[in-house]
This record gives sequence, structure tokens and C-alpha cells, in this order.
Amino acid sequence: MSVIPDLDAEHWLRRWDAQQERYIPDREKLFGLVLDVLTGLDAAPGRLLDLACGPGSLAARAAQRFPGAEIVGVDVDPVMLDLARRTCGDRARWVDADLSGPGWVDRVGGPFDAAVSATGLHWLTEDALPALAGRIAGVLRPGGVFVDVDTLLADPAAPRLAELTRRLREEHTERRLATGEDFRAWWDALAAEPALADGFAERERRFAGRAGGGSTLPAWERALRDAGFAEVGTLTQTFDRRMLVAIRR
Repeated sequence: MSVIPDLDAEHWLRRWDAQQERYIPDREKLFGLVLDVLTGLDAAPGRLLDLACGPGSLAARAAQRFPGAEIVGVDVDPVMLDLARRTCGDRARWVDADLSGPGWVDRVGGPFDAAVSATGLHWLTEDALPALAGRIAGVLRPGGVFVDVDTLLADPAAPRLAELTRRLREEHTERRLATGEDFRAWWDALAAEPALADGFAERERRFAGRAGGGSTLPAWERALRDAGFAEVGTLTQTFDRRMLVAIRR
């Protein structure tokens, strides 16, 4: 029987972070600002929930900043969760679940002091936002904080400004991607790893036919307010990449 070689997961995480910086050049500063927000709003976590956690980039930084915190990462992508487990290990508990349905709520437990997400929720369709907002509110304690760093399209009621922000983001991103590895090239290279063959087969099955997302800022703000968040606002943005902060009643 042939032996499948092990995976240098740290190598792939470094490459992931490097290509993500080409899309979001201030990504590392934004991660730090997310954690600053939690401290500044008295939500420095005893318990922190990382939604659509990917390979654990933000969870690892949170574990370093808040070494005593209990961190739970949730994602539906088995390949990403495999990388998270291999690189972050027991610094967090990893939950394999789909955020578009209700099943993840009971599996993560609660209540949490804070929930965060970084570039992971834009794949959801807009009609899924109210239910997700309600579930996030349901797992946070009163006064708990939700921070989402993602592309949230500008208000379609101002179509010329919405188009401008989208176009400027895409033009700036294209220039940064002129050299170096991009998202697609990273995934194609990772898929050649024998140790991840089973994970990629499962990933293909789960994502077959999955529709793309593209939520607008007004829709996400409205969903969060309707779900019971007392304050919702953009802390910082570059074009239509924003840091949205919400405080639960």
C-alpha cells in the first residue's frame, strides 16, 4: 500500500495569507482592528465565535491576543477546516457546519461575548441574511459584539456611486494581482496535495450547484437591526470592503 505524504499546512497557510493580502492589502491591520474593537466595546472574549473561519487566520490571531479565550471556528469547507486543525490545533474548537442553515447554532453552544467573520459571508445570498442575523444574535450575550470584515456592495439606491466603488475595487485589485499568486492559483496548487484528496472530493460534493452571493450594505444592516442589534455601523472601509460592527441589545 502506498503511503500518502503528510501536508506542510503552515506552508499553505502562509501562501493563503500572502495571496489574500493582494486582495486586501491592509488585511493584517484590519485583523488587529477587529480585536481592538472587541476590547474597546467590552467584548474582549471569554468566548469568541469565528464564522466562516476558513483556515483559521483570524482565529489564530485572536488566540494570540486573548490567550485565555475559548474560540470556536465554524466553516462548511472541509479543506479549509483541515488546514485550520493542522495549523491552529487545539487553540480553537472547529465545527463543520453550514451557516446558511440552522444546524450550526446548537453545535457551537453559547452564549458568546463576540462573533467575528473575515471575508467569509459574501457568498451568502441576500435572502439568507435575516435568518443568519437572527442566529448570530441568538448565540451572543446581551451587549455582545459582531464584527464582519467583507465586501458589502454599496447602496443600489445610489447606482452611480455603487458602480464606482465596485469598479475602483476591481481595478485596484487587478493591479495588485499582476504579480504573485491569486485565489484561483492557490486553490489549484493546493488541490494537487495527495493528503487532501478526500477533502477536495467532499468539498466538490458540498459546493456543487451552490449559488453565489453578493450582499448589499443596507440589506445586512437592516437584517442585523431587525434581529435585535441596537447599534449597527461601518467602522472603516476601502471602496466597498467594510468593517461592519453591531452591538446586541
